[in-house]
Amino acid sequence: MIVCVLLWVVFAPGRGLYHLRQQKKHIAMLNAERQMLTQQNDEITKDIERLRNDQEYLEQVAREEHGMLRENEIVFDFSRKKKEE
Repeated sequence: MIVCVLLWVVFAPGRGLYHLRQQKKHIAMLNAERQMLTQQNDEITKDIERLRNDQEYLEQVAREEHGMLRENEIVFDFSRKKKEE
């Protein structure tokens, strides 16, 4: 009888020690994910603030990521393109 009670305490569905251990692992994983997302959110917030307030950074992003040019500016591309066969 004591063995059955001990097994129930350890493996009871939704209440046992095994379930508690699994839940603690899950909570630790979620906390790590939350911390990573908070860090990413902070970086994105800083980037938004720079885009709103720093004209040089805005121009840099527009040029590098979106290929934008100033008025009357010409781009010369000297890279060699592979010939299609």
